[in-house]
Amino acid sequence: MIQTVEGPLPRSQIHNTLAHEHMVFGKPGFALDSDNPYQRDTAFRHGVERLEMVKPFQVDLVVDPTTIEWGRDPLLLRRLSRATGVALVCCTGYFKDEGDMLAHLKARSYCEDLEATLAQEFEKELVQGIGNTGVRAGFLKVASSWGEIRPLEKTIFSAAVRAARRCDVGILTHCERGTMAAQQAELFLSLGMDPRRVILGHMTSNRDLAEIRAVADQGFRVGFDQFGILSIPGIPDDEEKYRHLLTLVEQGYGDRIVLSQDTICDRMGYVSKSKPRYPDQIYREGVPEETLHRMTRDTLLEVLDDRTDAPSP
Repeated sequence: MIQTVEGPLPRSQIHNTLAHEHMVFGKPGFALDSDNPYQRDTAFRHGVERLEMVKPFQVDLVVDPTTIEWGRDPLLLRRLSRATGVALVCCTGYFKDEGDMLAHLKARSYCEDLEATLAQEFEKELVQGIGNTGVRAGFLKVASSWGEIRPLEKTIFSAAVRAARRCDVGILTHCERGTMAAQQAELFLSLGMDPRRVILGHMTSNRDLAEIRAVADQGFRVGFDQFGILSIPGIPDDEEKYRHLLTLVEQGYGDRIVLSQDTICDRMGYVSKSKPRYPDQIYREGVPEETLHRMTRDTLLEVLDDRTDAPSP
């Protein structure tokens, strides 16, 4: 069963998926913007527009990895799911240690065991629900910085692994501009995390195919999840992303890849300028049907829940 914002959903009811999409996204402090305030009704309209765009590809489950401090809105996700019929999966976790984004966590670390406290908070959102929304998180999200995993980020990784192992859920990561995949993999393994329950995100931005193959050989799943995003400095364009994807598929790694766009439907008051592009070109490349099914459905579902649904009575 997959934990969605509407409750558990049998795998048998899911056709295709997207593994990394943001219905809303905004840096901490967005609520202080009086000129362009966040409006849930506007964000709802933007979300419906984007979800309708992928319905022709039979996408009926979307994972939203927006973290606690970056504008996560469980009530919006539930409203969008009910309006569109697309199942949405909400996360718990924190993003990278950027500037003072996580200053409140640093302050707490001076007077408490931050790793233990975060693990308890993550578990509560996974088991009991997020605040008083009635929405349970379905997976964990962690992130590392460009070219390094900072000390606070390592603490969040450790807490996430503790919660993931206790609650039997998967973890999705952010690799800034495709960096630190090998280092994230090493950290997860040292913490005892099952690599089959981890998606190393943004490998579309990683030109080092040898590194991608190495982490996949260790059992990790890799996210080719930024099709249509061209604004991040130094990352490949869509044509190069597709070449890398097809190369890895031809080399036998298709069963460890999940596909997505990493679109942002609403930037907490600003319409996103990113133009989502469903990676439908893959269907025209002669990729075996079984491999396509792995990349668009099965591999993601196994990360979210590695137990097979019980037979229908």
